[in-house]
Amino acid sequence: MNHKEARILVVGDNAVDAEQVCSMLRDRYPHVEATTDAMKSDAVFDRVKPQLLVLGFKSLEACERFYLGLYRRSEVIQSLSHRTLLLCDKESVRRAFDLCMQEVFDDYVLFWPLVHDAKRLAMSAHLALCALDQEQALEPLSELANLARRAEALEEQLAQQVKLGRVHAQNAQTTARLAQASVSRAMGGLSERILANGLDNALTVRDASRVEQAFGKLQRESVIPTLEHVVQAAQPVQAWVDTITSELAEPLKATRDMVHRAKVSRPQLLVVDDDEFMRRLLKQVLTSAHYDVEAVGTAVDAQLFLTTNRPELILMDFLLPDSNGILLTRELKAGQFNVDIPVIMLTGQTEKQVIVESRKAGAVDFVAKPFNRDILLRKVAQHLGR
Repeated sequence: MNHKEARILVVGDNAVDAEQVCSMLRDRYPHVEATTDAMKSDAVFDRVKPQLLVLGFKSLEACERFYLGLYRRSEVIQSLSHRTLLLCDKESVRRAFDLCMQEVFDDYVLFWPLVHDAKRLAMSAHLALCALDQEQALEPLSELANLARRAEALEEQLAQQVKLGRVHAQNAQTTARLAQASVSRAMGGLSERILANGLDNALTVRDASRVEQAFGKLQRESVIPTLEHVVQAAQPVQAWVDTITSELAEPLKATRDMVHRAKVSRPQLLVVDDDEFMRRLLKQVLTSAHYDVEAVGTAVDAQLFLTTNRPELILMDFLLPDSNGILLTRELKAGQFNVDIPVIMLTGQTEKQVIVESRKAGAVDFVAKPFNRDILLRKVAQHLGR
């Protein structure tokens, strides 16, 4: 693959090291830039919009602090697809390995002291950019899967509206029939009162039979036919509601088939967590395991997402800024559409009462923070039946 146009940004705390990294990459990647100014690094990142971020701080703790802070301060990082490459020394290799296995970062290179394999840095950059290419190539498939899931939600909403329409049509017919009977009774009552007392002597009835005949004719020729037209006018609505499902059967079947394939290929997960770095970390871990992941930070955003989407599983933080995981889970389980979605609670509070309350609310499992990647993926796969 040709990555001549790839944008690479080197960030560190030593100008000599940063320039050395740039010189080692510049032959293959002309668009490489470096910054060691802590006050300007966020602005440089937002301007360059790098596809590969090389972190060349002398300590891995500094790398973590910078990257976490970047997620809190940068205007573009949330929407920017990029890969991260750590530079480390011999004493930090184990820690760098762990951070990459936890998917906090994507890869590492033993850079200090410089070893005989001087090409390792360029090769790691190449592999990172290739991985980014593959990730971006899958984005249209993920978007198609998301559209399929929205179509599934639309089908459920359509079924509810058809059910509601059937009720309305039936109510309209019932109301028309009741009105017909009520008007007939009123006409009959008026006729009887006129014959009995001339409406308190306001009228003089000289021929009772002719009055009865006139009222009967009015009912038969005017009132009843008019009300019958009202009844008949509601019947096509009832018929339309009854047939709409059968008429849409084939398109809905195609939608269900598409949804099934989307779920099998890339199940969709919803992460609800108010910590921005935790959302990113979870999204990285789960995306690498071939899940489509949507991450939100509040209960309101979660509920808004669920109005048009139906994920296969929800990872729910216990503490949220506008609610808590137990309350939100209880609310979701009370709704008709979300009752079957398994919820795994994410919590740093492992007290027995929290676990019991989570179970009562409808959560199927819980994962303690800080989470273990393998345990998390195993539990997700278990509750998806994979």
